[in-house]
Amino acid sequence: MVKSYRQARSPSGSGGQAKDIFVARRVKRRKGGLFGKLWLPAVVLAVIAIVTYGVSTVRHLNDAITNAPPVAAIQPTVVQINPKNVTYEVFGTLGGSGKVTYADLNSQPIEVALASLPWSHSETTMASSASLSLVAQVEGDSVGCRILVDGQVRDQHSVSHEGAAISCTVTAA
Repeated sequence: MVKSYRQARSPSGSGGQAKDIFVARRVKRRKGGLFGKLWLPAVVLAVIAIVTYGVSTVRHLNDAITNAPPVAAIQPTVVQINPKNVTYEVFGTLGGSGKVTYADLNSQPIEVALASLPWSHSETTMASSASLSLVAQVEGDSVGCRILVDGQVRDQHSVSHEGAAISCTVTAA
């Protein structure tokens, strides 16, 4: 009959029997089988395998990022900026006097007193776009304005009455 730990340590039990019980139990624990002896090394090997796989994967991804595969070279795009020739024109009957206000290529207003008609002013820009405007007023009975970009009429208006005023605008030249 095998006594429990308490019974083995109790004064009523015999001392020799208690020692035999402890030795028997220790031996029983050691005889847990092959799994009892190899579970810790198996877990350690599994953890090492998982860590090795993870490190290998990260290194492979890092190598793919650092040394990207060559791609077909993209040909450089040359954006040719052609100069734009802008011409402001005012025509009609001047009468006694008149004035023209236009925005130069830097969008600054320029005012000109008219001495005679027709009147014109030309500028050249290298900008990819420009905003153009022209306002004319005369004491005569008719006035017209025209804005040309590279020789093509982009805006044109005219009116006929005493003290006529007109405006022309090109928002993107």
